[in-house]
Amino acid sequence: MTSGHSAQKTLVLLTLALVLLSACGDAEHLTDAGTPGPDASTDAGTDAGTDAGTDAGTDAGTDAGTPVEVPAIPREQVMLGGQSYLAYQRPGDTFRIVCQEPCPIDEQYIYARYAGFLAVKHELLALTGVDVLPQMVPVDIHLAGDSLCGTSGTLSGASFMNFSESGPGPGSNVCLWDLEKSREPPPYVARALTVENALARDNQGLLVHEYSHVVLFLRHEFSHEWLVRALSYKVEGLAPTLCDAFNQQFAPTAWELCQRNGLDFPRLTASLVELDALYASEKGTEDLYLGVPRATSGLQYHRILDRLLGSDTLAAVVAAGELHANQWGDSALFTPAASTVQLYLGAVQWSLPAGAVSSSLQVESDTWRSGMALPEAWQDFGWAHNYAFLPRDLPFNQPARLTIRYDPALIPAGGTEESLGLYHLPWRGPSQAVPGAQVDVAANTVSASVSVIGRYVVAPRQP
Repeated sequence: MTSGHSAQKTLVLLTLALVLLSACGDAEHLTDAGTPGPDASTDAGTDAGTDAGTDAGTDAGTDAGTPVEVPAIPREQVMLGGQSYLAYQRPGDTFRIVCQEPCPIDEQYIYARYAGFLAVKHELLALTGVDVLPQMVPVDIHLAGDSLCGTSGTLSGASFMNFSESGPGPGSNVCLWDLEKSREPPPYVARALTVENALARDNQGLLVHEYSHVVLFLRHEFSHEWLVRALSYKVEGLAPTLCDAFNQQFAPTAWELCQRNGLDFPRLTASLVELDALYASEKGTEDLYLGVPRATSGLQYHRILDRLLGSDTLAAVVAAGELHANQWGDSALFTPAASTVQLYLGAVQWSLPAGAVSSSLQVESDTWRSGMALPEAWQDFGWAHNYAFLPRDLPFNQPARLTIRYDPALIPAGGTEESLGLYHLPWRGPSQAVPGAQVDVAANTVSASVSVIGRYVVAPRQP
């Protein structure tokens, strides 16, 4: 994912106010399961984004006064993707800096870049409570465009994992494009490849950000953008608390969770440690990759935070707008009595007649990662209105009325609300149109009588 950390800090210092920049915008909308995701934070494997800022970073100065001494880092020649690289790494470190030969970057800068990140890494790990998983080691940090990172284009930074025939890893990558940023033309502010710049704390933000993504790789179905932004802003000194106004603009989920639920860094750390324990005990629920335990789900993280904070976090996440409600998950109790049960803050409503279920039944959200084939323009709409419930395809004793509220703002150009229908996606088998589905354009809802608990998607009626 990208980050304009240093750009933002420079502009803040210049204007003495928060600026309307995006710290990290995502250019890709693919999840790890190969399905379109609704926002920038749905990537637990590869992260790339667009740089909305206009500054390549804070320049700590190019004054050639007293030279700064930085320790040399052992290096070796390695082959990556069939190309020769120099790899700089201290024994036992989880990361290394790699440079494709012939390396265009002075070694003193590489040494300083290594030392600069090493100086703040312990602070990052104190916040995450865990380091990257062994399959992601080494985390290769690329300082220039090369055979693996390519050219930066509109990207400020990126992170992605390696894959082998046996599955994810070994190793992962962080792309920073320092060399290219040192040559930025106006109106960008180029950051010279000096030892001072490499060591400066306020130039560690992007690397901390991308490394934080790698910490989440495999463990969790999302490599949450809001979370890694909040971590990097804390380390960089831009936002010392999650309730800081800087997070309100650039990490709104963190800010909403702080304001509404009291989330702070100690409990954020505790939540990540618990998430890691779930993954390590192979209790994750999301099948993302072969050869590794299942990733933990959004609902599992939702439940961890709810317990730690003593309140439901769904409203905060929905208000922030970085995740769709179905990605965070929800649950409710169905009873034999006639009742109306609301989930997802009323976005989903079940009207249950008496005896629809024989005994009290806890209904949990299922993974959002299975969908139906839709025209490309409708894919984001379909993923946002994809609600799945457990127990999968459990029949009702009597039909229930299901009503799903849709967001008209997500209807693509040329689409109409009147074209919407409701589809049932059996666990095995093709999607099936639910007969008699009714659209209420005033209430922005689609409703129909359904015979089973399961997965339902609001989507344009198929020909």
